[in-house]
Amino acid sequence: MAFASPAKVYVERGISLDAELISHPSATYYVRSDVAILRAGIKQGALLVVDSAVNPCDGSIVLCSIDGQFVMRYYRMFPDLHLENMETGRKEKARGLDDGSALDVFGVVTYIINDARTGEFDDNPAISFIKPT
Repeated sequence: MAFASPAKVYVERGISLDAELISHPSATYYVRSDVAILRAGIKQGALLVVDSAVNPCDGSIVLCSIDGQFVMRYYRMFPDLHLENMETGRKEKARGLDDGSALDVFGVVTYIINDARTGEFDDNPAISFIKPT
């Protein structure tokens, strides 16, 4: 007769990315970024986890429809409600901000998954590492 190992209760479960990254499975989408926005930590080709059931807060990266195309913008609430272009930092008006109708925000980017093999982010591209001789 065999007995169960006492260490059996200490066995850890595996990590599930679905469980870690997705709060609303029926409202979550994966989107591939075709542009690089390095100040937001997004490399070209990054996989974005977009949740359409989450309400954006100030500073959220949102995927919205402008002129029939999906674009990423910062969602800003202060000093007034507006979208901010992530590349230029300029305020942008979008349908729904002035007239009180629904804003064309498809969802909130909740996670950014980059390929770590393709390089690293450089905080200051003007300074390069000099290898000691």
